[in-house]
Formats: sequence, structure tokens, C-alpha cells
Amino acid sequence: MLLVISGTTSASDVSEAIHAMRAGNFAEAYCVLKPYAESGDAEAQYNIGWMYLNGYGLAMNDSLALEWWQRASDQGYTDATFSIAMLYSLGEGKVKKDMEQAIDYYLMAVEDGHEDAIMIVRSMLARNDKAIRERKQEIIKTYGYLLGPLFDVKVKRANLRRGPTLEDKIVTVLETGVTMVELSAKGKWKQVGILESGDVAWIYSTLIQPHMMMSSGHEG
Repeated sequence: MLLVISGTTSASDVSEAIHAMRAGNFAEAYCVLKPYAESGDAEAQYNIGWMYLNGYGLAMNDSLALEWWQRASDQGYTDATFSIAMLYSLGEGKVKKDMEQAIDYYLMAVEDGHEDAIMIVRSMLARNDKAIRERKQEIIKTYGYLLGPLFDVKVKRANLRRGPTLEDKIVTVLETGVTMVELSAKGKWKQVGILESGDVAWIYSTLIQPHMMMSSGHEG
């Protein structure tokens, strides 16, 4: 099969091959995708990876899936980056579970705005997952502005608590203007990550207001 690896022809061929794969025509899909993948088409590389992972007309091989996804990820193909993170999270085949690697790739996907990666990292932070616990402060300080709605303290002094009740212990007191990211909510309480310190605590929602965007730094 002679293929022209350029421009709209590439996009059209790859799109049709992906449709064939989803329809179960795996041999046809592989024959079209493989030359494009080898020539550097990130979308083709990503889908070849899925064919290897799931055994779509090929022997299941998560190592080869990882190889193709890495090639696509290196070109900025965010779905491939997220897939690598998931692969390291599961570790069910030859690619062993490695949560440090998984979190690194989740964070790369977060930087690209991948919604599922954002949801997973937020959830891990909110429940203080042991895999992310030691990196929690670093992640909130570096990536917190990307993880969810931002809020500022609107009162002179606001108590942050260990849990979502007035009976829970006060863990810190914040002054006006301190910015935080919402990780979860329970009633009128929000669990937040404080961007400056990286700490996680609960705050009553009447003490905060939506963040006022600034013109510089992460908030620009």
C-alpha cells in the first residue's frame, strides 16, 4: 500500500483507519496506521499503542503500547501522556506498577489541561492518597492553579480546619487575599489546597470568594 505521509491526506487516512479499528477491522486499521506511526504521526502512534494494549488484531503487549505512547507523548500528544500514566498506575502486565512515574505523567497531562488527569490528581490530593502524600505540598504549590476553581480569603482572618465541622481542630489561620484551590466540597465547606504553602484543610465557604485573576505569574 503506497501512502503519502503529508498534510490533509495523512489526517484523512488516519481518521479512517481509527474508524476501521473501532468497527473491528483491525488488519485494515493496522496496515494504514503503522506507516504513519513510523513516520512520526502522533495520533497514529497513540492508536497503534491502543491496538497493542488491547490485542486488537495483534498480540497483547503493553511494553510496545508504552513505546508507541511515549513517542506520541514526546510530541505533546496529551492523550498518550495520560495513557502512560494509567498504564503505570495499573501495572497489570510487563510494565510494572510505578506510582512515581504515573504521577509524573499525570502532572504532565494536567499541564496540558487534560480533564481526566486533573480529576485524578485532585481526588488523590483530597483523600490524601499514600502514593501522592509525600509530594502533596510540592504539587499544590506548582500545579494547584490548574487543578480546580480558585478562591481568595475575603475576611481579615479565616480559620482552616482539619475537617468540615466547627468541632474539627483549627490547623491554620489565613489572612485576606490568600489564594487556594478547591479539591472537594461537603455542604457549605470546601476542602482546599493553599497555593502558597501546599497545605490541605477545610474552610467555610462564606469566608472566601472567587479568585481575582492577576496579570502576571501562574494567574496570568
